[in-house]
Amino acid sequence: MSTPAPVAEPPSEQRSPILKNIIDVVDRFVVPLVWYSVIMLAIECQFYPEVDSHRSAPIFLWSERIVALIFTLEYIVRCLRNSGRGFYPITAFGIIDLISIVPFWIGFIPGIGPYLHLIRTLRVLRMLKFFRYSRGLQLMALGFFRSYWNLRPLFLAMLMMIFFTTFALFEVEGMHQEEFRSLFTIAWFLEVTGTTVGYGDMSPESTAGKAIVMAYMIGGLAIFMACFSAITSSFDKVFAEAADPDFDPLEQFDRIRRKHEKLEEQFKDIGTTDDEDEAAQEEEEELAQQEDDEEPLPASH
Repeated sequence: MSTPAPVAEPPSEQRSPILKNIIDVVDRFVVPLVWYSVIMLAIECQFYPEVDSHRSAPIFLWSERIVALIFTLEYIVRCLRNSGRGFYPITAFGIIDLISIVPFWIGFIPGIGPYLHLIRTLRVLRMLKFFRYSRGLQLMALGFFRSYWNLRPLFLAMLMMIFFTTFALFEVEGMHQEEFRSLFTIAWFLEVTGTTVGYGDMSPESTAGKAIVMAYMIGGLAIFMACFSAITSSFDKVFAEAADPDFDPLEQFDRIRRKHEKLEEQFKDIGTTDDEDEAAQEEEEELAQQEDDEEPLPASH
């Protein structure tokens, strides 16, 4: 009796160990490479502030090429392996890895030459790659993500207040000062005032304008402090949970999002609730049944 021939493994399973080994090797050098890239950028900007990498010392250009090619290889391998949470290119890590190589490849776009000295500053975004390896950064991001759901209504209230105050100052104070005839400049003044920075470069002169800003400062400061409270509360909860060594910050993002989306859907005001719609439908069916029962029989001839 002949033995059955061995079944060949799928190509994806055959190359998975190879891809994993490549990623394991790259992981050992990612953090030092990021620091090296940022330090080289700092040195280049210090000694060649007005030119791009093509016109500075060759070491900066070739250094960037090598680092960018390594990170590009890493991104391609991770896309091919596609392990982890969801389709890799659209995951948080996938987007971060893409951002880390985009500035380099943008330089090959025709006509972008005059702006290369600005694009090179985007290399600093490679420090976002630390998010993969640092639990502390993951906890920090989770703290802001938790507070986001409480900050949204506060930001909306602040936006409404800024819009109202902006147009009010435009109409009231604009006739007295040239600066208050620009909506953007007024918005700048309100943001500086609401955050208690207060550069003092602008101030209302009319009594009505001063009264408007006084009301804005009271409401704006209250919302500003509420934002701080929401962020502090979220971080206190995250740090308390982080004391558990089994606590995985990355698992909490989807869980928190689903929880709040469910709450928003449950309490969304769409005129009527599901129970009210069901009760109304039952009432309509009962009325229709009563009309059918009361309908007179046709007369016989």
